[in-house]
Amino acid sequence: MKKLLITFFLVLFVSSLALADAFLPTKLQLTLPETVNYAFDGSVLEIPINVDGTDARTWFFVYTRGKGDEIGEVQNGYLGWHYVNGIDTCVFMSVPTDYTVGNHMINWSGLDSDGGSVLPDDYSYYVFAYDYTTPPESQQSVNGSMYFIKENGILVKELDEAGNYVDNPIFSAIDNDGIVRKWVVGYDPLDDTLLETCDLQVHPDFRYQIPRPVSPKFTDHSLVHFCESNKDALIVTLRRANWVPNDLAERDPDWGLESAECFRNCLGPIDDGNYLYWGKSDVYSSDVCTNSYISDYEGDFVASFQNDFWIKPDEFALGAACLQGGPRWHTSKDGKSLIVQATYFTLHALANPLRYIDSGDYPDFTNCFNQNGDYVLDHSWDPAFPTPWLTFTEDAPWTNSCYTDDNYFSVADCRGMGAVSFALLAPDWTGVGYCAFAGEPGGIDRKIAIIQSGSAYDGMYVSGNGVTGLGYCGHDSFMGLLSSGVAVADAAPSAFAVEQNSPNPANPTTTISFTLPEAGTVTVEVFNVAGQKVDTLVNDFMDSGKHSLVWDGSTVSTGVYFYTVTSNEFSKTMKMTLLK
Repeated sequence: MKKLLITFFLVLFVSSLALADAFLPTKLQLTLPETVNYAFDGSVLEIPINVDGTDARTWFFVYTRGKGDEIGEVQNGYLGWHYVNGIDTCVFMSVPTDYTVGNHMINWSGLDSDGGSVLPDDYSYYVFAYDYTTPPESQQSVNGSMYFIKENGILVKELDEAGNYVDNPIFSAIDNDGIVRKWVVGYDPLDDTLLETCDLQVHPDFRYQIPRPVSPKFTDHSLVHFCESNKDALIVTLRRANWVPNDLAERDPDWGLESAECFRNCLGPIDDGNYLYWGKSDVYSSDVCTNSYISDYEGDFVASFQNDFWIKPDEFALGAACLQGGPRWHTSKDGKSLIVQATYFTLHALANPLRYIDSGDYPDFTNCFNQNGDYVLDHSWDPAFPTPWLTFTEDAPWTNSCYTDDNYFSVADCRGMGAVSFALLAPDWTGVGYCAFAGEPGGIDRKIAIIQSGSAYDGMYVSGNGVTGLGYCGHDSFMGLLSSGVAVADAAPSAFAVEQNSPNPANPTTTISFTLPEAGTVTVEVFNVAGQKVDTLVNDFMDSGKHSLVWDGSTVSTGVYFYTVTSNEFSKTMKMTLLK
């Protein structure tokens, strides 16, 4: 009888799709040259940019490229409060510039943010953009029954079981009773029959103690990992269940990981196909408690350590509301980086758990840490402030969540700042500024999720108190190569060509093909999204004609990479994805 009912529901579900009015947003899309040549002679560089779909508010950035090892572990930024560890850092950041739909030019004088001349070298250049003219609420994109995501946050599923990008990404979130809801982006937002749920059957001894319980992460479309918290016993348990559409989950009674060192918030779990990342912290206690865990899918701990960079006992002694304030939010990108962020707190960290696993050295866990003094997400930066280093006070801004896009631009929700929608952080978490959506009334507790997988639904998805469902806001970002010795790719003759790697995504090998109009020395290099070189496939003399090389990504992490083919005065950079 149960199977009959499920079959009936599926028939009804499929029938309703045929009647639904699909959601299809107007995407914001940027087009810029992948490689730009500049003489670094003090002249004004002009970079063509095409804005399509919607008007855009943009920022332009210049970053070091492949210099992470040289930079090492550094405290920089205003008053030396910004921390970076082995990654490329910001050289120049522009003021915001508004562009209408159409063709424009980005101008750069070759100076850094302090007015000094930038030395000739290869750099990464970035552009971040969002639609500042269309109110998100005017484009409702996700069913109103997903309302609770404004409190608990959402997870975005962009890959299928085979690791390929899907045409319609999936949102999932959990409510305070352990009911997970799943929504396919693009369905009719007003059709409740298209919402799929699953009851995780929260054990009576394990209650979600905090008002924002952790959302589960789908390892595939049938398996869910989630945390349960026992307030009285101070226990947090990581559990596993099979997803059963519109029914009770099938919990695995023999699978579980338990931690009892302390309790307040359970963070995660986040998975990347290799490991599960989770943790916990006590944000309102004088006891030190901020732990991270890395587990495998067999149910064993791989690593367990205390996040020392969150612990601020001196601040607690001075009357701050929290000892360390976090981390209280986890989100991931491309399987090798993890964003951890503290509720009601200025501290944000971009972590790399796989780098920690490789080295076993705790500092390698952290790529960058905004701390305070970056102006953005901090009101205590002024040296005249009685305790200018104090990272938590009773004053705004307050934040709850943080999401990142494919180029590591991060948006943190921001409250207590008036008509401000989010704080924008650059790829090394340099504070860029505060941003507002069109028609922002202020006082809305927002959550912002990002889709940037090349689907028709790329953009920012925005929820908030008093808002039904999710609204949509156009968003895009771009990373290219700014070189002192390579001609602009767009100016190269048509005989020089670099093809998209195949297969794409790579898993883990892929073929890179290119055509040379003339013989010469050829280099083919692979870079990660931080601009660090991870491989050189060839650096040798080649004859004219078509060539193919195989890249084996088995030694690097799953994620987005760029390959650059250079020969004589020609060069071109292409984007590829590695999935394992």
